[in-house]
Amino acid sequence: MTILTRKPQSPFYEKLLDKVDNQLLHYCDARDVFVLDKMEERYLKYYINNVVDKPWNNHLFLIMLVYVEKNSDVRTILEVIKVLNPRLRDLFDYFRLTEMSDLNTETHMYQYFKGSILEEHSDSNRFEFLRRYRATSYATKKWVAIQISKGQKFYFEQFIFPMPSYDSKDFSFAKAANEQAKNTRKSETDAIVPLLPQIRAEGHFRWNQITRLRQAYLKACEQAKTSNEVLPLDFYYEEPARVGERFYFRLWDKVSFVLDHQEKFNQHTINTANNRTGVFSEEKNHYFVEFIKAERLEDNEGAEGLWFIELFEKDVIGQWSQNATDEEINQKRELLYSWGYGGVNSNSNPVPFFSRHKGILSRSTFLSLHKDKAEGVLFDVEPVYAAATFGLLVLDICTTTGARLNELLQISNTKECIRTVKVDKKLRFSFYAIPKGRDELEAFYISEQTMKILQSVGLMIKTHYGTEKIPSVKYRDERKHLFPDPKPFFFQYHNKALEKNAIYSSLRFLLHGQQMETQEGKTFVVKTHLLRHAFATEAVQRQKLPIDIVAKILHQRDAGVTGYYSEPTSSQIAQSVSDLHDVISGYIDIDESVLRNPEELEKELEEYKEKVGVFNNVIGGTCVTDHICPIKMACLGCQAKIPQPEKKHELLEVIELSKDMEKRYSAMGLTVEVKKAKAMRKHARTELKEIELIEKFREEQKYEPDIQFKK
Repeated sequence: MTILTRKPQSPFYEKLLDKVDNQLLHYCDARDVFVLDKMEERYLKYYINNVVDKPWNNHLFLIMLVYVEKNSDVRTILEVIKVLNPRLRDLFDYFRLTEMSDLNTETHMYQYFKGSILEEHSDSNRFEFLRRYRATSYATKKWVAIQISKGQKFYFEQFIFPMPSYDSKDFSFAKAANEQAKNTRKSETDAIVPLLPQIRAEGHFRWNQITRLRQAYLKACEQAKTSNEVLPLDFYYEEPARVGERFYFRLWDKVSFVLDHQEKFNQHTINTANNRTGVFSEEKNHYFVEFIKAERLEDNEGAEGLWFIELFEKDVIGQWSQNATDEEINQKRELLYSWGYGGVNSNSNPVPFFSRHKGILSRSTFLSLHKDKAEGVLFDVEPVYAAATFGLLVLDICTTTGARLNELLQISNTKECIRTVKVDKKLRFSFYAIPKGRDELEAFYISEQTMKILQSVGLMIKTHYGTEKIPSVKYRDERKHLFPDPKPFFFQYHNKALEKNAIYSSLRFLLHGQQMETQEGKTFVVKTHLLRHAFATEAVQRQKLPIDIVAKILHQRDAGVTGYYSEPTSSQIAQSVSDLHDVISGYIDIDESVLRNPEELEKELEEYKEKVGVFNNVIGGTCVTDHICPIKMACLGCQAKIPQPEKKHELLEVIELSKDMEKRYSAMGLTVEVKKAKAMRKHARTELKEIELIEKFREEQKYEPDIQFKK
């Protein structure tokens, strides 16, 4: 028996010892560092909880080892083992296999991919399994061939998945799965593209509302502290005229809640609360609110109240299935499915509002235990305010730049990241991040409105920490090897940088209840990547920006991928056909339909190379592209322009001008020019609508609720 002189320092080492092959567990890289020590907690926890006792555990451990050595990100490794493990379990259960040597790729697996067994599995299930299985088999075999010494190769090869003789092209499910995914994405994009300005505005309205709630809550806390009020303290305030409701709340702390509900607590808890010791001590006591009711101010219609209150009322915040009965789980699962979270054919418990981050959209332990003892709905204010604030920043940047989530998480309060230039006596802003597949910083141009939201996030973080500056923390998400040094990231809370789950849950929280449906009537929820698709589709199909320009804006190397992102939706095709019919019926000039000669093409190319330039003033807003002007300076409706309320008068003048142009061209019989004038007016009115929404939520930001207290 070999006596180890040194061993891995991973906290998971003891749990894996004697369960994972000894050579795999103690494998060291070229620098003599244990690979186990470089593995991440997220996939190791899944492995220990779900894989370590399975016949294929060494095969999956080798895959994790190889992918760590390839510098794959955490999410990729977790996705790989989360796809492979359940499908292997299904096959072993179905065929009653006990050892990996029993599994035959040409019989057992082939039957699965042909659809002869486990018919309830979707095409996507089969496609993903085969794709991941072949990819990992190839990657591990190649790695062993290159990295392992000749004498050890045979030993390591026993843990490589045997490569099947077939691939996805041999089965119908691959094409079906791809088509289904593509159609689903297009259907959702089709539904969301026309609503982008409204979705963005609704996010601002909701953030304003939760900011008013927080102001009232903080004022109530101050009232309780300075006036020695005996809790609970009831208070209410009125929302702006657009909402037209009055909200009623009750302020508690843990001690007052127990003493006011003594019939629902045991004597020990009551005594501890009375003595203010243990969990009821001064340092562990904290304030929270109870939402009592909302009432309409000017009519008898039902009040809507806070948009998020049903999430707490139905108890679907966080990891809601813990300690729930089977009946409760089925009820909540059905409810979440009806809202579009998860799939109706799935047996999983979706957790759309589980941030996995302390202090973001969370309930304290006390509220989780005693939420059913109150008359109204109990919640902590700061965690919902944090979620709404982060959610607003994500929504704004995704819908105005099309940035990826990984790029957002890089935004830090540093000179290298946030850059400001003065153009025509006005400040213009951008942030710099390393896009996917690159290793150099690139610019993302943002509006003054986005900058203000960044400042709100910064203020929230500094208030949270009680510091004058945003503290530096370590980057925690994908590609973190590119960011080894701590930085003052904007996406951070409780001394940790945010990861994707915190972002996803914050965005879902901010937009909850904005029911989205495809033309087929399928409910779905807004996702960050869907916003990116919508941004690209809007830019190419509605605003007619060239694909190569949109690729630059989206920071994509492959314009072909941009083309996929921006393919026209069914509604856009229908509208384009309708517009084409209008043009054909109005005007056809056969002489102009001939191909252009090289001289004409060269002349057009020279004209096309004229650049608007970053941050130049244009009609109704500011240009934020530093590439060739995407639409030859026809700035109305351009996706590279950020509308500004301060320039509303310019759009109003354009509308009046277009009316005059339409009259003049009609009199001259220039039908095509008449249509151009109408299009100009249409674009101007569309931008005016967005500006009006911006004006409304800006106006509500100034609204200060009159907070009243009741004894």
